[in-house]
Amino acid sequence: MKKNLPLIVIIASAILMIANFIYTEDFDRGFWMSTLSSVLIIISMLLTIRERKKND
Repeated sequence: MKKNLPLIVIIASAILMIANFIYTEDFDRGFWMSTLSSVLIIISMLLTIRERKKND
């Protein structure tokens, strides 16, 4: 489970980002900040997966 946790976080973040695009009516600063935070979470989890593969 601990090994698959970054992948689960990536999937959940992507789903929430897509839902944010679908259900948001106004594209204000809050929308862009939540989208940016989701993108940064995805990038950090990809880097975590990459580092774990290097160490194994």
